[in-house]
Amino acid sequence: MNFKIKTHHYILAALIVCGTLFLLGVFPEEAMARAGGGGGFGGFSSSRGGGGGRFSIWGILLAPFFMMYSGITTTMLVKKNKQCKGLIEQLAAHDASWDMSNIKSRVEVAFFKVQQAWMERDQEVARDYISERLYLKHKTQTDMMISQNRQNILEGINLEEAKIVEVADYKDDSRDRFWAHIKGRMVDYTIDTTSGELISGKKETSEGFVELWKFIRGPEGWVLDEIDQTVTMSDMKGFHSFSEELA
Repeated sequence: MNFKIKTHHYILAALIVCGTLFLLGVFPEEAMARAGGGGGFGGFSSSRGGGGGRFSIWGILLAPFFMMYSGITTTMLVKKNKQCKGLIEQLAAHDASWDMSNIKSRVEVAFFKVQQAWMERDQEVARDYISERLYLKHKTQTDMMISQNRQNILEGINLEEAKIVEVADYKDDSRDRFWAHIKGRMVDYTIDTTSGELISGKKETSEGFVELWKFIRGPEGWVLDEIDQTVTMSDMKGFHSFSEELA
């Protein structure tokens, strides 16, 4: 019974937050923006213009629910990350690939390489850091941009935080994976490469965002295999770390 009540509270909080973000105009219109095509879903702007009294009133009324939702997700993030750190420390004693400093370095380099490849519309730039599946997916998307004379400009790229939230260690190393909760910020806008016209986004606006990145073990190290740009509480609750090697 308690579980059902808590679940209902989470769902209600999530719906209210989504409504708040919609009313405040946080969700952008452009879908093909930022590496992966997310365009800032789950993000927030640092220089948004006024949206009128109606938005301000709704923001004030729903702020407590937003704070509650944010507090719950932050608590879950800290808990999941703590569990992962402990497991990774044990795994690293037997397998250097799980060394935390190595993982952090790999995630950071991959983050910037992926953004660079997306903006330059050249996936070869990030090929050593992404899986074949993601390479083909992003290549299809950026090739489409080229054919449409569009370019997604990303500036002031900043990786603010990367926390491991799930570790899956199998006896078959090729199946190993981990999920990282990514928090970043950047200026994100799209232009017409023929005319230079601004199609979407704001050149003066730095947008914050959160994403979930899945890394899998490749022949030469960890590679990015998936980007989830619609992070939900269900995602966080669904993460369960384990190790077949240590079982």
